[in-house]
Amino acid sequence: MIRLENVSKSYTNGVHALRDINLTIEDGEFVYIIGPTGSGKSTLIKLLDGEEIPDQGRVLVNDVDVGKLRHSKVPYYRRSIGVVFQDFRLLPTLTIFENISFALEVIGMERQQIRQRVREVLELVSLSEKAKAFPNQLSGGQQQRATIGRAIANHPKELIADQPTGNLDPEMSKEVIELLEKINEKEQTTILMVTHDKSLVDAFKKRTISLEEGYIVADMMKGGYLTYD
Repeated sequence: MIRLENVSKSYTNGVHALRDINLTIEDGEFVYIIGPTGSGKSTLIKLLDGEEIPDQGRVLVNDVDVGKLRHSKVPYYRRSIGVVFQDFRLLPTLTIFENISFALEVIGMERQQIRQRVREVLELVSLSEKAKAFPNQLSGGQQQRATIGRAIANHPKELIADQPTGNLDPEMSKEVIELLEKINEKEQTTILMVTHDKSLVDAFKKRTISLEEGYIVADMMKGGYLTYD
């Protein structure tokens, strides 16, 4: 479960990124976060992954008070969540199999378990035939699927996707959303997705939280009607 309690965050340049945010995302939900540039979306992600700490309030992820983690504990905390960005961030000198297995090696999983889990993940993201390929041999959509596979390899309860379709064409974007839906259903992973893509929000209807100037201005459940710029 993700819970924000009276969370505010400002920066030294005077920007009030988030203002008294209260938000609960239950286990197993699939939620969009939308809003114009400067609305607070990126700050929300940074608070959830421990990159920033709130000025006020609490950020709780699976009962962990993220803002109170010691700096040395943040990397260990991040292993318990999955994070996907729009620029893939695959290691270019490793194959797709090796990229995914690397995420499990760093947490000390045994070699046999790693191989089994990587095969499961490759099948889930429809990349079994690309296991020995390097990132530059894949299309953008395939690279993003590999990135998602790496992010879910250690069975995180939450997957935070920060504009995962930002560099993809409409057809590939659709494939990524369908993959996230499959992960949400089969792995029971909570999905929190930041996006600017109105067409995806309209086509794949989910709970949608809209931010503006640091405030939550709308929180519409699946099937609800939402207007925004």
